Amino acid sequence: MLVATCSEEDRLLIDRALGAGIDVRVLTCFDDVHHKVRAWYPNRTIGVPAHKATVKAAVQSAKLDIAIVREMHDVIRSALLIQTLREAGVPQIIVMCKDESRAQMYRRCGANNVVVVDPHEEAWDRIMPYLHLHVSA
Repeated sequence: MLVATCSEEDRLLIDRALGAGIDVRVLTCFDDVHHKVRAWYPNRTIGVPAHKATVKAAVQSAKLDIAIVREMHDVIRSALLIQTLREAGVPQIIVMCKDESRAQMYRRCGANNVVVVDPHEEAWDRIMPYLHLHVSA
């Protein structure tokens, strides 16, 4: 599983996924979070520059089954990242966003599922139904 656009609020989600036996990789392609993410998950980080070709190549080589993207403040960046993950061949892309009105745009960019999550809400419970195939027995 790939978690993209990792921020402080994603740490609980990542830790729960690891606890459930899911092999997690964390994509960091924006300078503002590189150092934090590498400190949090040094052996699970895929760090690449925020260029479509480098992100696509890194994701393709990781051969991921599922990606989770939390919407960023920049909606266009979020949409481009989703599109790049789809082009990289990730078969299942789940997007967590704050506003239902953007769900259709994310689906057009390649998201299979869009989950509207309040920033203070626990995301794990909302996305767990989509992860059942990836949890170890």
